[in-house]
Amino acid sequence: MEESGLNFDLLKKCADCGACYDLCPSSLHIEGYDPRAVIKDILAGDFEKWTDSEHIWQCLECHHCVEICFQHYGFENAMTAMRKYATRSGKHPIQVKRGWDMFAKTGRLGEPNLGARKRLNLPEPAESGEEEFKKLFAIYKADKKTGTEEKNES
Repeated sequence: MEESGLNFDLLKKCADCGACYDLCPSSLHIEGYDPRAVIKDILAGDFEKWTDSEHIWQCLECHHCVEICFQHYGFENAMTAMRKYATRSGKHPIQVKRGWDMFAKTGRLGEPNLGARKRLNLPEPAESGEEEFKKLFAIYKADKKTGTEEKNES
């Protein structure tokens, strides 16, 4: 979790405050959803148990927590970090894999509404962005590998 990009000082203040909890749509409407518990476990180094939990995927990323937060941090950051960690560990809902596969194949996350595009006089969408995506992804992987090697040499 150290590589998560989380600011643990801000996260500690977040866990101590909890002002946003009563504004969070997921906290208000999903039984058992408690991002404060996730944050406390992250801070305690006991975050692994959340990688299989559906709760880390139930954050709506609505930014309510960030907007009310006096430090402009919010527990959305912890949920995002946990989802990334879980995904890298191969633990994610099947819909995430399907979405990724569709994006990798077509360059889209969903099918365009052709009727709406026609009514708005928009051009036909490209059949696929697969080649462009593969080129960009190869550049990303090469940059990431180079950046990692440079860090190790320092």
